[in-house]
Amino acid sequence: MFDDEPDFTRLVKECLKGDFHVAIPDSQLELSRLVNNGDVDVVLLDIGLPDDDGISIAKGLRYFSDVPIVFLTGYSSEDMIVKGLNIGADDYVTKPFQPAVLLARIRNVLRRRKERPAVARRIISLGSVVFDVRQRELLAADEQRVALTEKEAMILLVLAQAGNAVVSRNDLFRRIHGRNWDQMSRDIDVHVSHLRAKLVDVSGTDNPLSSIRGVGYCLNLEQG
Repeated sequence: MFDDEPDFTRLVKECLKGDFHVAIPDSQLELSRLVNNGDVDVVLLDIGLPDDDGISIAKGLRYFSDVPIVFLTGYSSEDMIVKGLNIGADDYVTKPFQPAVLLARIRNVLRRRKERPAVARRIISLGSVVFDVRQRELLAADEQRVALTEKEAMILLVLAQAGNAVVSRNDLFRRIHGRNWDQMSRDIDVHVSHLRAKLVDVSGTDNPLSSIRGVGYCLNLEQG
């Protein structure tokens, strides 16, 4: 479950106790790790998060997983419900909720999940490079394989989702760590530097990933 209200998460844990173990990841990176490792049966996801929005997080999860996603949120407008379902969520429950109804909806999406085949590996083409999101590796045209760390893979996924648009350092930091950028931290810069070196190695181009001073980063590889 990914929600920023501790009292609410405790309420949900209590409601589902005896039926499900509820894990509370502290960042999108941790959530992605749990999903990618197969440790999650269903994701309960809020939309109104202080440092990110559930719609973007759900889109990111859908890049590499077909894990059932249930939005559990206070946003109850028709437009938001349609938007949530259209990006691939399996259900949408508004707050306040009835515990028995939430439990029934979770069981329903799990039942439907068992009836459909597992998602194939998610592949993103970046020029001559293939990015295997689930395996966290890059594949060059000569079949050379280069492994990515979790943070490198998450950064590349966020940049790939943005197309060739610039993504700010704060947005990257928030997606990785679940909080706003600490201006004293060089964490993102270090991981971007390592990722750029790997992309140069497998793509054969000099500048596959640009740093826009004072703005952020963008990919320079054509996406297919």
